[in-house]
Amino acid sequence: MSLTASAVVGGTAGARKGRPRDERIDQDITRAALEVLADVGFDRFSVEAVAQRARVAKTTVYRRFPNREELIAGALERLNDDLPAEPPTGDVRRQLVEVLDAIRRRTPDSARGRILMHAVGEGAREPALAELVHERVLAPRRRLLRAVIQGGIDSGELRSDIDADVIIPVLVGPMLYLGMWNMCDVAQRVSVADVVDLLMKGLTRANDS
Repeated sequence: MSLTASAVVGGTAGARKGRPRDERIDQDITRAALEVLADVGFDRFSVEAVAQRARVAKTTVYRRFPNREELIAGALERLNDDLPAEPPTGDVRRQLVEVLDAIRRRTPDSARGRILMHAVGEGAREPALAELVHERVLAPRRRLLRAVIQGGIDSGELRSDIDADVIIPVLVGPMLYLGMWNMCDVAQRVSVADVVDLLMKGLTRANDS
């Protein structure tokens, strides 16, 4: 680029000092950023493309996100807009089904699914990118699942010797498979409840040791 992020911010900050931010523009920018990420991935992601899609000036973008990396991070946080602040209500089985179903719905043809597919491929070459996606997208859902599991342990519905760090991948793995292959009959015939019911047999069995 011929113009750096720091140059843009430095050239416009004084002119806009004190002016209240328009939250609608913030949302338009992060929404456009997610669309660009879904279309071209992280390597080809650019502030110019986001500004064009959001129909704003690049200076408007840089005023909110000083550089490309912060724009990506801010956009990724939007992927969890549907994430509840607290675990859903009901028994632990119902909670697991509800939380895991949201993960399954992230199919490869959705914007979220395409972004995560890009992250998997490009994150293998860019550890910092993988860490960013995990922190902003995956970790919040991991914390929600951990809260559901801990709640089940506290209520006595789940075994007290369960290691959440072990069981979370076991729960999430099938959802990623079912979501990725949702176009195939074999995946469509398996419900989230089927998976949870099978795993609950191990999660609730009395500790033999």
